[in-house]
Amino acid sequence: MIDFTEKTYAALRKQMLESVPDIYDKRDTAPIPTALSPAAYVFEGFYLSLDLVQRQAFVQTAVGASLDLLAPLGGISRYPASPAVRLGVFNTPVPLGARFSTINGAESINFVVTAQEDTPNQYQLTAETAGAIGNEYSGPILPITSVQGLTSAQITDILIPGDDTETDEALRARLVTALTEKPFGGNIASYRAAILEIDGVGGVQVYPTWSGGGTVKCSVLGADLLPASPELVERIQTAIDPQRTGAGLGIAPIGAQVTISAPEKVEVSVSAVVTLAAEYDLEQVQPLVEASIEVYLRSVRQAWDTQLGSGTVEYAADVYLSRVLAAIVGTTGVVNAVSIQLNGGSEDLILTETGALQQVPTLGTVTLRE
Repeated sequence: MIDFTEKTYAALRKQMLESVPDIYDKRDTAPIPTALSPAAYVFEGFYLSLDLVQRQAFVQTAVGASLDLLAPLGGISRYPASPAVRLGVFNTPVPLGARFSTINGAESINFVVTAQEDTPNQYQLTAETAGAIGNEYSGPILPITSVQGLTSAQITDILIPGDDTETDEALRARLVTALTEKPFGGNIASYRAAILEIDGVGGVQVYPTWSGGGTVKCSVLGADLLPASPELVERIQTAIDPQRTGAGLGIAPIGAQVTISAPEKVEVSVSAVVTLAAEYDLEQVQPLVEASIEVYLRSVRQAWDTQLGSGTVEYAADVYLSRVLAAIVGTTGVVNAVSIQLNGGSEDLILTETGALQQVPTLGTVTLRE
């Protein structure tokens, strides 16, 4: 890539003036510098545009629509936003297609009844607005469609989390992977690519021959980076290998018996003795510390499906004591922290990632003392 950063107005003007013989007057107010200055200004704009065009031509630096145009090189495209599917609980049967609205002010969105659950008066509600906004509200909802006998309507569990449009950073990483790790014939890359394309999926670990020849285990996180719901697991199972028969009725090759599952959630409880700045107290600091630790645990979940090496199938989602300490000490109002414990112990929390059991960390209780 050519470096155009030095092609500034001042540098270009100086270069042009140096090409003029010194026998001519080159002082700022003289005719020659006055004539060359507008040209230097125009050339600077030209080089800025040229630098932008150059950056948009490479996977490593392209953004937005330019990155979208490069994505087909790897046989992929940007994931669009997907709507959340939530559980609606009512006091009476409601018809499919009935619409309801959340009641959280400017953030309110509408949901439509799309399927009935096995439990009476419980239904799947699909957000009319795609994106993670559909995951946020829980509580009473108001009917837009008139429903006879309706006196109670609640939106509760997230069945399939909604996801925002894929970011440039995520698309770039996926494109680089697609260009370097070719999905083929039921290899790990092919299972990852197929499952990650399904709405609501945020991560997947793939374990070949986990229970004998021809078996494959795929453990899935939702788009919210939490264990996939039973509904999402069933949707993926149906798409990949219905009934786990290996009959080739789904995306999986004939003979591959694929099991789709969700990892086990491991709550990480943290306790610490903290020293606070003079103007702070525990009540002020508590929610800030919890948010800081959650940011760290989310980063662990984001890397949960990253293979540790190219020669083996290994994953890790360990929670390190030093990283939790850094999260606490890095919180506004905290001067120092000692006696850090994770789930009652003073060592790193090593989670299990095998074909038989996969674990993912979530935030439990946070206990702070002075």
